[in-house]
Amino acid sequence: MPIYIDHILYPTMTEAAYYTEVHNINGDGENAGVVYCEMQGRENSADSIMDLKRQRIMYPENSGYRYETGGLMSCLRSLKAEKIRQYHRDYYRPDNLCLIISGRVEHSDLLKALGPVEERIISKGPLPPMKRPWVDSPQAPLMKETTNTTVTFPSEDEDMGEVAINWFGPPVTDFLSFQALDILETYLTDSAVAVLKKEMVEIEDPYCTSVDFITQQRIRAEIRLAFESVPTEKLEEVEPKFISILEKIARDGFDMERMAAVIKREKLKLLDRLETSHMTLAWPCLIHSLYGKKDDSDLADFVDDIHNLDVVATFDNATWVTYLREYFIDAKRATIIGKPSAAHAAKQAEDEEKRIEEQRKSLGEDKLKQLEKELEKHRAQNDIPVPAEIFDSFPIPDVKGIEMIKVVTGRGHPDAKFDNVVQKHLDNDHAEVPYFIEFDHIKSEFIELSLFLTTSDLPARLRPYLDIYFDSLYSLPLIDPATGKETPFETVVKLLDQDTVSHDCGVGVSAMFRQLALVLLKTERAKYAEGIAWLKKMTWDTRFDADRLKVIATKLLNDIPSQKRDGSRMSRVCMDAISYDGEKSNISSLSILQQSKFLPEVIKQLEKEPETVIKAMNELREILTRPANIHIQVQGDILRQDQPKTAWVKNFGGKRDSSPLAPIPFSSQVWSETGKTPGKKGYVVNMPSIESSFAAHVARGPTDFLDPDYAALLVLSECLDTLEGPFWKQLRGSGAVYGANLRVDVESGFLSFTIYRSPDALRAFNLANQIVQDYASGKSKFTKQELEGAKASIVYRIVRKEETISAAATEAFVNQVLKKVSAEYNKEFLERVQAVTPADLQHAMDKYLIKVFSPDSSNVVVTSATTKVKDISEGFKKIGFQLETKNIDEM
Repeated sequence: MPIYIDHILYPTMTEAAYYTEVHNINGDGENAGVVYCEMQGRENSADSIMDLKRQRIMYPENSGYRYETGGLMSCLRSLKAEKIRQYHRDYYRPDNLCLIISGRVEHSDLLKALGPVEERIISKGPLPPMKRPWVDSPQAPLMKETTNTTVTFPSEDEDMGEVAINWFGPPVTDFLSFQALDILETYLTDSAVAVLKKEMVEIEDPYCTSVDFITQQRIRAEIRLAFESVPTEKLEEVEPKFISILEKIARDGFDMERMAAVIKREKLKLLDRLETSHMTLAWPCLIHSLYGKKDDSDLADFVDDIHNLDVVATFDNATWVTYLREYFIDAKRATIIGKPSAAHAAKQAEDEEKRIEEQRKSLGEDKLKQLEKELEKHRAQNDIPVPAEIFDSFPIPDVKGIEMIKVVTGRGHPDAKFDNVVQKHLDNDHAEVPYFIEFDHIKSEFIELSLFLTTSDLPARLRPYLDIYFDSLYSLPLIDPATGKETPFETVVKLLDQDTVSHDCGVGVSAMFRQLALVLLKTERAKYAEGIAWLKKMTWDTRFDADRLKVIATKLLNDIPSQKRDGSRMSRVCMDAISYDGEKSNISSLSILQQSKFLPEVIKQLEKEPETVIKAMNELREILTRPANIHIQVQGDILRQDQPKTAWVKNFGGKRDSSPLAPIPFSSQVWSETGKTPGKKGYVVNMPSIESSFAAHVARGPTDFLDPDYAALLVLSECLDTLEGPFWKQLRGSGAVYGANLRVDVESGFLSFTIYRSPDALRAFNLANQIVQDYASGKSKFTKQELEGAKASIVYRIVRKEETISAAATEAFVNQVLKKVSAEYNKEFLERVQAVTPADLQHAMDKYLIKVFSPDSSNVVVTSATTKVKDISEGFKKIGFQLETKNIDEM
């Protein structure tokens, strides 16, 4: 911590660091630098263009809130290092620093560590007076008029745009109004029955695919209402429709029963967050450091959400209408319409190409050569190693001393492997449960119920329906199996919200296991049985309604154009398309490349012959919910449930058939032929919506979590792409990328190298390849300190998986049931990581890593701005890849 604080307060900020980390011009006459790469990747995205316009409209020139914090590219090109140093001197000061520490902390150790920090601060002498940022700055006036502005953003697909409506809210210290607005926003948007979603999203001809409030806690709150994926013909209709809905509420009043349910649920969510996220308390402390009183006398007010929720619970209808009028209907607002434009994309590419060409001409060959030498000089200065004694002064703690959160596991059927108090408690409940259930005991006020559904049995014709199935799961009408009585979906959603804290579903678990589906529901501990009953209803008793399915399919289809504008996402999607079997893989079947073709056909069928789709959905459900395909996890305070198994027999039902429990499928079992034998294949995908390039390079990796090479391969990857490691220094440091990462994914069986926001993905790959070859040949070697640092970083990542009681319980199930390893796997793996030797690294390098950078054993997908497509494609072909150039819609 002392070094971290010293780095913040007293960095060197050398000319060399500025040159590589912020902006430079390389020998090819192109602008580069880490920050420049970042802004090149996002400055002309729809979000950034609309945000900048909003900031310019809402704030005057003397307000810091007016400006792009990353720096506009035009400004970065003229920025100098001294200006950054001056900014640092002005604001990165001890009296403007707040240190927030959350977690298990020994106070005496903390204070001891802070001693040298305070001594150094004092040794610097008194500081000149400073105006407190934001608080002592000129305050932005409220908007004087309502505005409506249209901006264009680059996009080859002109079907879908965006709309954002913006207001000023109350001062940040008006906590009650803040809480009231938060509840009001939740009431308007939180579910399919919330009025804005009901009338603008959940309809046959939707205005958008989602509508959500984002409230920024500034000196005066800034409220943004974002309408995403708006059909371009409806862009001008969104604001009038929204205002008409609010006016109707103001006339007719609120549904006070639902309002009470929203407030109660928000209180439960707050209590749940206190168990699951340290930021629940850290964030208000951060806001207090910005805007609260310097003597901390008002700190408690910033964390008094429970009290404020109790107060707003007493509001009557008239009070809510007053808030609605004051902050939304009658307040001045700035509406920004983002319109997609192919012409904008073409002009952007043309202008950038012209600017670079003019820059090259004005600099001339001699100057370009000089700039390349300058870059090499600065990189060399940045690469001067930190003296080993500095690293050696920090003792490496033994991983055996790490204390993990204790989770006690039991199973629904007696199991000698689990000899503990939880298993005994379960065995005392003699109910015969016809399912596999794991009970993971933690001290919690909530119970989380999860169904893990294997999808291996699905035929290829049904697999593409999975997204529609899960998107509709919690918002369909219910049929009582005993009476045949139907409950409308609106009522279902309301009742579900009353009995649950949260619910979710979808394909994949923990960013892995995408051949599994997950249905999750969290309740108060006292509503354990009700939660199980709801899972049963959602799993078996819903009716697939053609109108609802059409609404959901349309929403999914309308979301696709915005996803196709994301260069990073599309590089992964295109790589998945060539890596996985199109008939057996969920990843492939549900990719936007496939869904963009599948969904229009489904919508047509729902209009002309809906029974065909409904039959398919029923067949899909029947296969997914066979008892043999269901694994169940219960996490929470199991010992405080009197009959933990009986509750399942009474409320979940179903009889176990004679089929054996389906094995947990891995993504590595559904490779395509290209995925089984990677080599030379790939694409350069032309994307006019982006200005930089992104890449994914994939080769085969380990497929077993107990593989003896796994720990060494992880450490090797971390050695290369860790902070201040070789990739960081030589790829980021040269301005070749904003980010470059190696990922070892055992569940998919792939080892990947990804390039994120690069001016030239080919140049970045060649640099990375040279780095790897130098380490493979022994020309470069990792120091003892680099090896220990990489191990420590991996230890941190693994321990962080279990940083809360809920996360620890989830990890217990993932390890024991999905990965088929021991409950103590993570702790055991820490020791394997710590035992990795330089010889192990060389073995992992020779066996796996060099294959990622060899055309004979890897595949590549690059998504690129139009101006770089030809050069990147020809360059990769020269080094042995057989690349095809395609547009997104041709993939």
